[in-house]
Amino acid sequence: MKQTIVTVLGTRPEIIKFSPVLPLFDARFEHVLVHTGQHYDENMDRIFFRELKLRQPAYFINVGSAGIGPVVQIGRMLERLEPIISKVRPDWVAVLGDTNSTLAGALVAAKLNVPVVHFESGCRSFNRTAPEEQNRILVDHLSDLLLAPDRQAAAHLRDEGIDRKRVHLIGNTGLDATRRTMRMVTQRRLDAFGVRPESFVLTTLHRAESADDAARLSRIVAAINEVSEDVPVLFPIHPRTAAMLKKHRIRLAPGVRNLEPMGNLDFLALLKNSLFVMSDSGGIQEEAAVVNRPCLVLRDETEWTRLVDAGKNFLVGTNTRGITKVAQALLRSPSLRRKIRRKKAPLQFGATQKAIRLLLKK
Repeated sequence: MKQTIVTVLGTRPEIIKFSPVLPLFDARFEHVLVHTGQHYDENMDRIFFRELKLRQPAYFINVGSAGIGPVVQIGRMLERLEPIISKVRPDWVAVLGDTNSTLAGALVAAKLNVPVVHFESGCRSFNRTAPEEQNRILVDHLSDLLLAPDRQAAAHLRDEGIDRKRVHLIGNTGLDATRRTMRMVTQRRLDAFGVRPESFVLTTLHRAESADDAARLSRIVAAINEVSEDVPVLFPIHPRTAAMLKKHRIRLAPGVRNLEPMGNLDFLALLKNSLFVMSDSGGIQEEAAVVNRPCLVLRDETEWTRLVDAGKNFLVGTNTRGITKVAQALLRSPSLRRKIRRKKAPLQFGATQKAIRLLLKK
């Protein structure tokens, strides 16, 4: 008799990182997929599921994010997830990363005495004010099977007193996802944007700590604008960031090309062909390493320190000068870009299959 798994997700990064796992859950388990609607745009989500060859969720609980705070949002998730998980009575609830959907899924499961498997466990920025850090710590301490992406993450879990038997170092499914998705990317996707390889810089910005702090947002945008004086900057703008730019009257320079949010295939086509990427996204830090492009991390700390230590990514902070100093060095020196690309990235593939084997053993 097959085990039953309920997967709870609610954001596009979760869809992407779960994309190699979900088809195997469908094949090896009785699988129920639940979408909370934490970040939901009908057209965009449909694109993600279609492009990544994933079936649609069995449940869509539509909590939304417009006009509500995180406490209300999580409360709605708890209220709407509880009857689903109570009805299904799965052997496992699977969650990934550090979103409000991740926390809600783990909390409901724990209250119903359903074991939790947490993908991408043990990541720490050590910034307790960040909502993602709060979520990931709580979820790790609620989980029964903790799947760590690297040795540092596994060490963090042990340091916090979590039973070693529950922690398994498997790598990150996000790496498997990028490699899987890159097989679907074609040159025509780049052509559709009217750009040539290595003729532009790519940037993204979406975290609350970046967008909701007007002074920080202004500093980062000033750096993006300055970079755009030397090379076009393509900027798919997250709705949160777009709203804050408008609210605080922060303008993008003419050299910054404002793009609508896009599917994963289009984004990876741009990432692979960029000179480098500037982003506050955790997932993009790893995606950049997989396609071998430098990533300037627009934050004061990162969970993916191994990529910085390896010289593949650069933790540039959020001050204008710190960002532009590294960006200009990369723009002016093709030899520096080649040197970075020759460095070996500490990437561990195969996490998806390892996770499936562990769950089947349990």
